[in-house]
Amino acid sequence: EVSCDCDGNVEDCNGDCGGDAVVDQCGDCGGDDVCENSYYIMDLENTGESQLVILRDSITSLDAGDEVGIFDLNGITNYNDCSNQIGELLVAAGVWTGSQLNLSAVGSVDLCAFGGPQLAGYVEGNPLVLKVWKASEQVEYEASFDLAAGNGVFGDLITAISEVYLDMDIEGCTDEDACNYNPDANIDDGTCLYFDPEVSCDCDGNVEDCNGDCGGDAVVDECG
Repeated sequence: EVSCDCDGNVEDCNGDCGGDAVVDQCGDCGGDDVCENSYYIMDLENTGESQLVILRDSITSLDAGDEVGIFDLNGITNYNDCSNQIGELLVAAGVWTGSQLNLSAVGSVDLCAFGGPQLAGYVEGNPLVLKVWKASEQVEYEASFDLAAGNGVFGDLITAISEVYLDMDIEGCTDEDACNYNPDANIDDGTCLYFDPEVSCDCDGNVEDCNGDCGGDAVVDECG
């Protein structure tokens, strides 16, 4: 419970008794504090157009080692031609360490009207979409966020995100009329419970009094 040998040593993050390996800021045991994306891999060429997206250190929902991806769901995906292909595009990515994370999103360029090409990237005016890869769970979550600066669209001078909310699946009773309704649930798991009107008038087991009030205390006196 306290140590792993008679010298009072403890196990390091690798499970070695008396070892000196520690978890770095990227969440890696024995790491070198250099965080590299393993899930969100950026493969866009620099176009000369960019937007700064800041994730502030006030964010509480992310753990060290989690990856953040910034997407345009209707970005220009073709490169160096004028085929005008539109689709979901990863335009920025980084690894959360617990400190402020600055990401540079790649913007598209369209010079086809002037005899030039299109270059892949976000399209100004499109909404900024954020996704999170939770390293400890090996699960990707779509996410919503609070803004400290910007309007949440591409083309802002700067976007600063102060909090991130993971869109998790929560099972429970989703029927507001049920006794065990869970307002946080977004997947009904079939556990909804209802009171029996033959036995009670509400979920607390109350019955109607002589006035017909559920849970009331009026009773018929000796005069009827």
